[in-house]
Amino acid sequence: MIVRWTWAVVVPVLLLAACGGDNGARGGPPSGTASPSPQVHVLAVVSPAFAEGGQIPVKFSCDGAEAPIPLSWSGEPGNTESFALILDDPDAPGDEPFVHWVMYDIPPNNTGFESVSKDGRLPNGAAQGTNSRGEIGYAGPCPPGGQTHTYVMTVYALHAALGLEPGASRGEVEAAMQGHVLAAGEITGTFSR
Repeated sequence: MIVRWTWAVVVPVLLLAACGGDNGARGGPPSGTASPSPQVHVLAVVSPAFAEGGQIPVKFSCDGAEAPIPLSWSGEPGNTESFALILDDPDAPGDEPFVHWVMYDIPPNNTGFESVSKDGRLPNGAAQGTNSRGEIGYAGPCPPGGQTHTYVMTVYALHAALGLEPGASRGEVEAAMQGHVLAAGEITGTFSR
């Protein structure tokens, strides 16, 4: 249910027009959502740091070095012009998920990263948006003590670069992506304090 909400916020019109049955695949469309039609491809998203649904290592959290979680993805359509990434915590208190990371205009020849600086504009031309802390770049998992939260990392393949300046909000990135999503995939991880 949590993951379905994340997918629906970003591409509601696309999914309503282009969905079929549930395929239940890990690393494919978010759990519980309908499988995409041939027009909507599925990205395989993985991290060398943890398995799908596994515990995110402390190194990537607010209790560690708060290093950005390394990711890689595959299965993008040939007409992909850029990628976007949103990492959020739908278990956070409040009406909206806590946004930990927004990145967009990732060049189409980049299919992952081991590390990312805190710069708003990266050397490869990608831009980082503002997280829920009000900072540009990555904010590591940091749930309240005694709680386990699930973190959803969704990668989108787009048929255009968004052209937004660094520091865009999740809402601005989602609005700019409307009508441009060719493929999407996700990986989830948990973290406890």
